[in-house]
Amino acid sequence: MTDNVQGVNSVDIAVAILNYIASHHGCARASAIASGCGLSKSRLHKYLVSLSRTGMLRQDENGQYCLGETLIKLADAVPGNQDVITLVNPVLCDFRDRMNYSTGVAIPTSEGLVLRHYHRSFKNVDIDFLDNTPVPLDASAAGLIFMSYGVYPSPSVEERVQIERVRQQGYAVRYKPTHGIPGAQSIACPIRDSHGTLVAIGVTMGFFENDDEIYRVAQELKSALSQIRL
Repeated sequence: MTDNVQGVNSVDIAVAILNYIASHHGCARASAIASGCGLSKSRLHKYLVSLSRTGMLRQDENGQYCLGETLIKLADAVPGNQDVITLVNPVLCDFRDRMNYSTGVAIPTSEGLVLRHYHRSFKNVDIDFLDNTPVPLDASAAGLIFMSYGVYPSPSVEERVQIERVRQQGYAVRYKPTHGIPGAQSIACPIRDSHGTLVAIGVTMGFFENDDEIYRVAQELKSALSQIRL
């Protein structure tokens, strides 16, 4: 086998590893990656070392391999992505300033969601997220929006009920704390282009006093994001 062919094969394997991790919400254990990609653990290790060294992957505190900063920066360079963020961020910052609730913008990828930017409220007690944090599809308001407006194959019966409710009200709410997510509740609304395609998700989060406050904040967020023209 020539060096050129070996090089092409190596790229194919590296991309397969990245795609596998992306399809599992941005993080996976080495044993699962090896099984899913049909690689021996020793061969996989060489790729994980190389991808981690270049910033394409990072290892979290639980030993899982997650999509890294370099990969996220490359995604940011895709034409159109930054334009959406540039338009949405000022709207979310203004909402944060008016309502004093933290906000963020999540970007759908081919396999999941990433919280691209987070704008913390001015309250003494609040939660913090790092930019480019992976967002779980099955345990977040943004994930419900993605399921309802994005490309989400074969939803279950329960998920179809949730999707219909979200589409009717135009927003999603995460009421209960979920493992791995701080205890604050969150509200998310879709941001769609002129063709109706989901391009981003606006999120606000905080410690809401009651259902009336959740409804009020959700309507304010819908109204703010409806002013964006893409």
